[in-house]
Amino acid sequence: MPPRKGTAVHAKGHERVESILEAATDTLVEEGYAGLTLRRVAQRADLSLGNLQYYFPTKQDVVRALLSRYLEAATRRVRERVEGGGSEPGERIRRALEALLEDQESPRHCQLFAELWAMAARDSMVADALAVFYAGFRAGVVELLRELAPAVPPERRERHAALLVAFFEGLSLFRGGGSLRRASVAGLEQELQSLLEEALGG
Repeated sequence: MPPRKGTAVHAKGHERVESILEAATDTLVEEGYAGLTLRRVAQRADLSLGNLQYYFPTKQDVVRALLSRYLEAATRRVRERVEGGGSEPGERIRRALEALLEDQESPRHCQLFAELWAMAARDSMVADALAVFYAGFRAGVVELLRELAPAVPPERRERHAALLVAFFEGLSLFRGGGSLRRASVAGLEQELQSLLEEALGG
């Protein structure tokens, strides 16, 4: 759910929404899902609870807005990277993968999603928000695959997209400076590119 209609139209409203979402991200990363309350986010954003709720009435609204903002930024970054890759398919694939995996280099982003997954296990509304996020993520990958390999049948493209999203999310457990990073294997990114090139070629 986006902020209430009209609250982010003006620059000040937009800045306030950004401040709230940054405060919510910091709270999740530093205090975990148990610490994510509207009161705590309001304190971090230097707002009254009532002021925060004018923009986001519930905690779930904050989570939905966080995920929407993240997906929009990621989609924009991938699109810009791919469009700068010329027409050679291999180079466009490489650039797309770089952009998709880029956030996994950030311990903050990896921790954010670890906490969101934990929240989703206990909160059906957060789980629903994540389901919407991953549906959007998958749709974006489908569009990317359609551009990179238009000859691949649509049903197979859907399966490829679903598998790639699952792979990316699983890979994030072993990247980004988290506690499982030492269990990772070198060369995964290069292997993923090779597998993707083979899949798109078939």
